[in-house]
Amino acid sequence: MQKYLLICNAYPTVEKVYANGFLHRRVKSYQRAGLDVDVIVITTKVLKDKFYDGVHIKYMDEYQIASYMKENHYGTVLFHFINPKMFYGVRELPAGERPNIVVWLHGFEAEAWHRRYYNFLDDIKKLDAQLEKRDTTYETQREFLREIMTGDYNIKFVYVSRAFKELYADPFTGVVPERFYIIPNIVDETLFPYHRKEKRDRLNICSIRPYTARNYANDLTAEFIQKISSKRYFKKLTFNLYGDGPLFDKINQPLKKYDNVHLHKRFVPQGEIPEIHRAHGVFLGPSRHDSQGVSIGEAMSSGLVPISNAIGGIPEFVDHDKTGMLAGRDDVDAMVAYYDRLYRDPKRFLNMSKRASAEIKQQAGADTVIRKELEVITSDWS
Repeated sequence: MQKYLLICNAYPTVEKVYANGFLHRRVKSYQRAGLDVDVIVITTKVLKDKFYDGVHIKYMDEYQIASYMKENHYGTVLFHFINPKMFYGVRELPAGERPNIVVWLHGFEAEAWHRRYYNFLDDIKKLDAQLEKRDTTYETQREFLREIMTGDYNIKFVYVSRAFKELYADPFTGVVPERFYIIPNIVDETLFPYHRKEKRDRLNICSIRPYTARNYANDLTAEFIQKISSKRYFKKLTFNLYGDGPLFDKINQPLKKYDNVHLHKRFVPQGEIPEIHRAHGVFLGPSRHDSQGVSIGEAMSSGLVPISNAIGGIPEFVDHDKTGMLAGRDDVDAMVAYYDRLYRDPKRFLNMSKRASAEIKQQAGADTVIRKELEVITSDWS
């Protein structure tokens, strides 16, 4: 029986349940499909093997991985958040003994630093640090991806959206791999089940976002609330903003004067998110940079109508005016106008809610994604 090895930068454990939890859902699905999958997390620390929900997790540095792969034959190796050290074990194998390889490219590991330049404009030290990495870390990663995309490897690449590939990854690497596939990350309808919305739910608006960087565009959420406060119906609305990070207090300070805006400065465990979704009808998810927008998709799966921006991969998953509302980059006035439309047309809101859940399930539901990934992993390696 062919064995499969997944190498990644983090994996869930009892102590860290949410560390790349989406990888665990994949592995469990592969196991149910009959694949024998082992997991290695690359690390510089000395850690004992762990077991999590029936999955054996090994922790190794690049040299240990190389030794392990020489002693244990794997027909196919799967990489997430790949870097040169992760790939060292493959390089060390003789050309005739190298396994089939599937590489998932999610975002930061396959794009130029300046794609998120706005994260460094407020701190000259952070900007200097990025500029120092430009010719070292980023250039090393770029050359590494170019090598494996053009080298003598039996390799396939999976991009989470076409926009991510064409707008970010292709310009970064300067080459297009021979075999690539567009398969989104899973939006799991079992974790985020649809609940039918009522007209009044459009008055309840939530945001669940990190406050760690400007690409999450929480400042647009704050500006949206300040602008919509001039509407006559503003006091009928309820806002719940969840998240944590160094930008939380500064961004949300102007909102403290509104009695109907509730600030929840905390990390929200995944298990609590469906209940938050259930109590709301509209999801504020503005963005300046997204390869897919998984949190938006999860809200859609629960039946929320998202308001976001037409950037990156988001338009591939939100059909404007049908399953959500997409304004231009940084266009808060358009976001307010789109919400105003939902407020004044509750029937439109209800139709969009139902359609959003159905379409994201069809496009990125677990069954759809796993079926496509299994086809990539197990077939056509000639």
